[in-house]
Formats: sequence, C-alpha cells, structure tokens
Amino acid sequence: MKGKPITKVEPLENGILRVTFDTGNCVMVDMKPSFDIFRFGALQNPDIWRSADTDGGFVHWYKSGCTAPVAELAYDEIMKMTLGESY
Repeated sequence: MKGKPITKVEPLENGILRVTFDTGNCVMVDMKPSFDIFRFGALQNPDIWRSADTDGGFVHWYKSGCTAPVAELAYDEIMKMTLGESY
C-alpha cells in the first residue's frame, strides 16, 4: 500500500459511514452496532458522529473543543469489516 488509502469520509444517517479510497472506490460501513461498545460509545452523540474526518490512514471523531480524537478507526479495520477474513 502506497500513500494514504482513505481520501474522504462521510458520516450518514443511522450510523452509516461512507469511506472513499484513493482508488475511487467507496464502502458503506454500518457503525451503529458498534455504538454499544465502549470504544465507539461516544459516536451516539450526533455532534461527535458528524465530526468524522480522516488523515488518510485513520477515521477520527472529535468532541467539540478537543484536539485529540474521542474515537478512531484504522484503514485495516475498515477492510476487515468490509471483507471479513478475506482481507
């Protein structure tokens, strides 16, 4: 893998995250089941959910006024969520 694989993230309704890759392809990841897990519990807050951003390798979510992310999801985790054990 060369460069930064994630070019864009869009937090949609009902916990769906659209992730666009440097190839031009995109996937929809249903994050809502993960909202009950401590790691992603903060994403239940609509303001935090809508703050999704990427540095190209991770998706980050932020609480207003904080510079450190409250949750993050790595590229390889997205691929495993999408492709399962095939990845």
